[in-house]
Amino acid sequence: MSTPTSSSPRTTASSSTRVDRRCTLPTFPATKTCVVCSQTFQALNRYQWARKMTCSPECAGRRISQSKKGKTKPLAERAGRMVPCAICKTETWKPDAWLKRNAEAFCSSRCNGVRRAEELVKHSHKGRAAWTDASLESYREKMTGPNNPAWKGGVTVFKKHGNYAGVRYVRAPEWARPMARMDGYIMEHRLQMAVLCGYLLTSQEVINHENHDPKDNRPENLTLWPSNRAHKLYEWGKMEEGASCRLPESRQTSWTMPEWCGASPSRTARSSPDAMG
Repeated sequence: MSTPTSSSPRTTASSSTRVDRRCTLPTFPATKTCVVCSQTFQALNRYQWARKMTCSPECAGRRISQSKKGKTKPLAERAGRMVPCAICKTETWKPDAWLKRNAEAFCSSRCNGVRRAEELVKHSHKGRAAWTDASLESYREKMTGPNNPAWKGGVTVFKKHGNYAGVRYVRAPEWARPMARMDGYIMEHRLQMAVLCGYLLTSQEVINHENHDPKDNRPENLTLWPSNRAHKLYEWGKMEEGASCRLPESRQTSWTMPEWCGASPSRTARSSPDAMG
């Protein structure tokens, strides 16, 4: 085998004369010609320059139709027949395979919707729109408080971020709803303090847990302060002038959570402060 000579094409082409085969993109927006109507349109980026071939959705549909021309069988050669619409009796063509799967044929989605509406009317009595006052009251009784299958005693624990212990929330009675959240739950220690003091607490008043356990809501473990500043100074061994624990001297030491604290706020039989006992 002879070795390549200096006149061989492989050796005559130098590295400085290599052909750059990469496509040079124009400056956008660039002008293209529609392959259907031959009108010009603007390509705004390189994706439209590479993929967009038509100027409008109408031309895109015509281009798809032209690509399918000759590939689709005429209607007379297809396996199917003309059948009447089940609603308006208009003759419409349906394939045999479609007729095997469906008992009725419809000429349009409108007629199909009419039949579907007739079927839905048969089940309208199952929805809440057909409920009576007696059925609504029965439902509320079955799904309220301990009767609800998801009932967990009316107590929920709000877990904060970090290593802080969660705070216990209970369902608030009607008289304590001004202190509760929008969903009717209130912090258990604030509800207990309101019962001990005999009045509703303001949003500025703060309750301190002496052992720093937010779940230990015994009366002897709670103290009430007029502001969070006074509360923090007390924890640091200081006392703000004019501020002291606002809990009455005659507070109860054997107080327990009343039964209504776990009940639904809708039950107003035990919703007055006189029922605190």
